[in-house]
Amino acid sequence: MTIQNVPSKGRMSIIKFQNFTIQRRQPVIRLVYGFLLVVIAIIMVLIDPIQKFTEWKTQIKNDSYVMKMWQNPTYKLYADIWVFNYTNVPEYLSGKEKTIRVEEVGPFHYQELRTNENITINDKDGTLTIMPKIVLKFLPEESIDDTKNVNLYIPNIALIAISTVAADHLPYLANSGLYLSAKTMGSKLFTTMNVHEFFWGFKDPVVTVAHKLFPGWIDFDSIGLLDRFYAETPTKVVLEMRDEATRYSINSWGGSGGIPQQGYTDLNSSTSCNRIKGSYEGLMISPHMTRDKVIPLYRRQACRIFPLTYVKDMNGYSGLDYYRYEVAKDAFSRSSSFACNCTSNCLPDGFVDISGCYYGFPISLSKPHFMDVDPVQASYYTGMNPDPEKHTTKIDVEPILGVPLSFYSKIQVNMAVRTSPGNPLTSPLKDKVLPLVWLQLYCKEPPADVIQLLRLRLIIAPPLVITIEVLLFLVGFFLGVQGAYRLIRPKYKIKEVRQDSKVIRRRSSIRRTSLIINIAENKCFREDDEREAVSLLGDPRELQEFISRS
Repeated sequence: MTIQNVPSKGRMSIIKFQNFTIQRRQPVIRLVYGFLLVVIAIIMVLIDPIQKFTEWKTQIKNDSYVMKMWQNPTYKLYADIWVFNYTNVPEYLSGKEKTIRVEEVGPFHYQELRTNENITINDKDGTLTIMPKIVLKFLPEESIDDTKNVNLYIPNIALIAISTVAADHLPYLANSGLYLSAKTMGSKLFTTMNVHEFFWGFKDPVVTVAHKLFPGWIDFDSIGLLDRFYAETPTKVVLEMRDEATRYSINSWGGSGGIPQQGYTDLNSSTSCNRIKGSYEGLMISPHMTRDKVIPLYRRQACRIFPLTYVKDMNGYSGLDYYRYEVAKDAFSRSSSFACNCTSNCLPDGFVDISGCYYGFPISLSKPHFMDVDPVQASYYTGMNPDPEKHTTKIDVEPILGVPLSFYSKIQVNMAVRTSPGNPLTSPLKDKVLPLVWLQLYCKEPPADVIQLLRLRLIIAPPLVITIEVLLFLVGFFLGVQGAYRLIRPKYKIKEVRQDSKVIRRRSSIRRTSLIINIAENKCFREDDEREAVSLLGDPRELQEFISRS
């Protein structure tokens, strides 16, 4: 009834619209869908969804994945320690033998348990503040024996340390007084003790007297090697998080950008040896590592920065590609760019002085088994067997995200002996560097969840995303081309029923020319050899005759 009231021109417009709908609807839909799929593919290429996922996963905020990693690191870090036992001391002191014979005893296996407390996110300057806490847990079942059951014959580190400090700073008479006191109290140059005492503390008369006389300097009444190394006070550490180039690096340690005990005063006058700012602890490294990058590694116990340089490309850890970095061959050398300045009591080449961090005691570091040290010092000992494969510090880093895959830090702790004419007790060891222990701090592999994330990000996701992008583009391109082609060359042609047609359709048949029914069921089309179709409304006069009868 509505069509009846439509003027003839309007009625013809409806017919044209119907014809357009019939001819163009499907091509337009295909063209639109094709365009959308192509646009989605291009957007995926431009925004890189893998990078967006990475940024979301590694963002620093409360309860995020990385935040939980910093709060309670899931990396399992272990420490193996070997102690040097002196086996021919009587023969050496008597002059029967010219070299000191040592043998390593161990390993004694520990797990380093670390937590980071009081974590604070500083959105304003893009940093993360933590207070690290490290505890060593002894694992006797994985050691050669319980530390209390293994006895050693080793240098009396308390006597040697205090005697050397006195020789460096006190006059002749003071050194003579120290010598007489040590003799009176029965202190000896070498002593027998078990490993537990050597690690965690033994009492010596010299230490007891020094503690009473100089409580501000010697704030302990027993001395142990690991006890002093892991004696920590709460320290605030600030890490960089905002800039990708410096992410996860140390901004300051204990409020300082460097190591004051190694001569640090400010950043402008700092050196590679004493500048903490920009160095790493090894838990995370900045993303997008390059082969020419030097990783400055800092451990509070080591009291200085050590450089690690690129060695080679590697593959492993469930198919991941990574870079191997090793400590530079000259890292402990006086010619290294990371060497600390020295003006007095300088150590032989290959040794690093860290006495400033340990009460002035003449503690020094070197590579294990005197690897790459002054040949003169190495000639004083037998039993040293340096092996680059076994004794080199190295770290494996996945370069795209900067995730450490394994870490082996190997270092030897020694004691340099300097003497005074007033104290002949230490004269048999004059100008020698005594090996005490060597440690291997290591993490063999990352946690399983880290491996899974790395595999998803680096191995599984890239080809999957590329496949999706290509499929979206190809399907969209095909639909778009097909839709455009059909718009130009429609599949159907509209065929008007001839006016002189003598076919009289019944009312029920005419009803099937309804616009809605025809669009829904498409019954008014018939495809012949010329691919022609009858108009949805048919002949206008027939429709008018039908409406009049109705």
